[in-house]
Amino acid sequence: MDLTKDSLWILGDSFCTEADNPPRWANLLLNFLIKKYNGNRRSTRYYNYAGGSMDTQTIIEIWIKLLPYIKENDAIIICASDISRARYPFKEPGHYSLPFQPNPNKAPEIDINFDYAPVGYDPTNPEMDERTNKLDVPFTTREAFRDYIRIDNVLLSSKAHDKNKIELIEALYKVTPCHKKFVYTWSKDDILKSNYIYSKDWVSENVMDGKWESLHEEWLRTNGECGNQHDGHLSGDSERMMFEYFIKEFEL
Repeated sequence: MDLTKDSLWILGDSFCTEADNPPRWANLLLNFLIKKYNGNRRSTRYYNYAGGSMDTQTIIEIWIKLLPYIKENDAIIICASDISRARYPFKEPGHYSLPFQPNPNKAPEIDINFDYAPVGYDPTNPEMDERTNKLDVPFTTREAFRDYIRIDNVLLSSKAHDKNKIELIEALYKVTPCHKKFVYTWSKDDILKSNYIYSKDWVSENVMDGKWESLHEEWLRTNGECGNQHDGHLSGDSERMMFEYFIKEFEL
């Protein structure tokens, strides 16, 4: 495993995964680095550990597991997700699979023992059977598991959970050796308040010319010609502004 070159680490949820339509900023970064450093031995190494619907606690733990590999000259981008997302143990542990292939940089394998459960996950729904059957939960019926999930989501939305996650993020920020660090959130600005976490309002004002636009908002603005109805991910224009900001901020 060669981690001697400068590396760019990305952790988060679906806001940081690669997507083609529209291309998300992480996809734009990857394509930019491939094109710029093709054949160059001093290329920036790109490692993306983001996963769709990933909960903030798992993002924090992946951050901890990667700390031994992160060097002073690296850069790291972290998106803290909705803190009310739950997670439940797998019957069989596995390894986290990077969302892009191939993986020429041989990124460190990260053990994964939990599956994410976004708000609204219902184990009684037959469409969720593939996910539910992989879980190791002590409930005799799926109805009992569903009722527990509803309580769990409420508890995870408490101020105590919020405060604890903020304290963990702040501590990890301080001990992460690289100087180029950017931690942000797309969640409501009254949740993850910290001097170490860029809020949605800050990102909107300083990165996106004062306007955070979702795919749904783009769909409304263009009368359905662009964007995607009921999709809260960033619009194509907003993704490109994020991409341009990181290129400049991290001197990639």
